[in-house]
Amino acid sequence: MKKRRKRKKKIKLIIVVIIIVIVVLGFLYLNYEPLKLKYIGYTDNEIKIIFDKLGDNEIKKVLSSKYLENLVLVINDERYDYNKFDEYITMIEDGKTLDEIYYVEKENNDVIIEQEDNDVETKFKTAKYYIDANIDRYLNYLNENPNKNIDEVIRCVNSNIDYEFYTNVTATDMTEGHLILVNKYTKLDKNYIPNLVTMSNVYSYGNMQMEKTAYEYFKKMVDSAKDDGIKLYNISSYRSYDTQNYLYNNYVNSDGKKAADTFSARAGYSEHQTGLATDINTANSSDHFENTKEYKWLINNSYKYGFILRYPQGKEYITGYKFEPWHYRYVGLEVAKYIKEHNITFEEYHAYFIKNK
Repeated sequence: MKKRRKRKKKIKLIIVVIIIVIVVLGFLYLNYEPLKLKYIGYTDNEIKIIFDKLGDNEIKKVLSSKYLENLVLVINDERYDYNKFDEYITMIEDGKTLDEIYYVEKENNDVIIEQEDNDVETKFKTAKYYIDANIDRYLNYLNENPNKNIDEVIRCVNSNIDYEFYTNVTATDMTEGHLILVNKYTKLDKNYIPNLVTMSNVYSYGNMQMEKTAYEYFKKMVDSAKDDGIKLYNISSYRSYDTQNYLYNNYVNSDGKKAADTFSARAGYSEHQTGLATDINTANSSDHFENTKEYKWLINNSYKYGFILRYPQGKEYITGYKFEPWHYRYVGLEVAKYIKEHNITFEEYHAYFIKNK
């Protein structure tokens, strides 16, 4: 009996010892990293910051290194970037101070940014329709619209879309002849009257007038269309400042100013005052004009007579007006051909080839 009791006591003692060993080993395992960090030379407060700021991989790198004097200062700084941990370690090992480390980082970032800016500038300068005087505006607009590509930025800035409509307004340059620009950024004098002639009823409804040269080419276009079985008529050409003011205010009263600005020009900002614009329609169809054979003929042939579709579909953000399939503007044969072949607006052409001379 006594031997059996002694054996039981011995077994219990062994079990207790095993449990103690397991507990001690477990404690050491759970506290291995903090203990090793303490052994390396880090204080309790530094160890806490290391575990708060670093991930497992970074902690392993710290454990495999000697004591890094400025490590905690670097990782506890608001400028700390975990993606650059290895760079920080290298600089700390080289003996750099906190200020030196973050100065070098800022310097490197500035170099990268400067290089990126130089790359972007190069892209602008090699792009079609680039205007050197607009480079700062290009860069600012790209910064505000990072999803736009280089060509889109140039198109928008050259057309003044980086400004709100009816702001940054300048007077129309009357020395430009048939290539004068009248839009939401360029304004005609209220007293301006072009060299007008009265249009024949063969080509126009009512008692209409048009700029002399534009009318000559309009007649040629209508006659040519007639030979192809197409009947075209002008329904609105020259309008005085006062007439446009009356029309615009009526639209504002009926539709509101915001809506009116999408389809009607304010007085002084209308191409109709130049006498170079014509609204064309046909008496033979009740369809929307864009669905007619007359519209298709004009799209394919109007440029041959110096006329362009002034407010095309898809370019509303540039022209400032809804698609107007009936509105054509005389710009001359050469310019109309270029605009047609390159699918650009008059705003884009004028900015690069006229204003940029």
